[in-house]
Formats: sequence, C-alpha cells, structure tokens
Amino acid sequence: MKTRTEKDVREFNEAIDKCSRPVWLVTPEGEQLNLKSTSEYYKGMAKWVTDICGEIEIFTCSLEDELIMEDYYLRNCA
Repeated sequence: MKTRTEKDVREFNEAIDKCSRPVWLVTPEGEQLNLKSTSEYYKGMAKWVTDICGEIEIFTCSLEDELIMEDYYLRNCA
C-alpha cells in the first residue's frame, strides 16, 4: 500500500490499538520502532506515511495480533 489517506491512517491506528502486544515497524535500514510506544509512535507513523516504495515491514509479537494486522492489510489492499 503506497497511498496514505486520513482514512488509511485512522484504520491502521485502529488495528494497532486492537493489538495487545507490541507492533514493530522495521525500516529498510533496520530501525525498529514500537508503534504501541507513545515515544516511538510518531516517528514510526511519519516513516510509514512517507514509505512510497512499500519497503517498511510490520511485525507483531503474537498470533492474535498478527491476525488483526493481516485483516487490516487484506481489507485495504484488496
């Protein structure tokens, strides 16, 4: 997903909020940002919104959280 609208960001945040454990944003350079951490959230979101090449990866820490994020991507990429 390359286009980031206000709706995209809102739905992405809702998916992150549903996750019970850390959600990690990993940049191509290897920087890891926990999107559940207030101090790292804004830096991570700025990188996610401006990721025009689709190189940012999202990792979760549990199967339940993985399913939440997978559902988000399936609804928004289909």
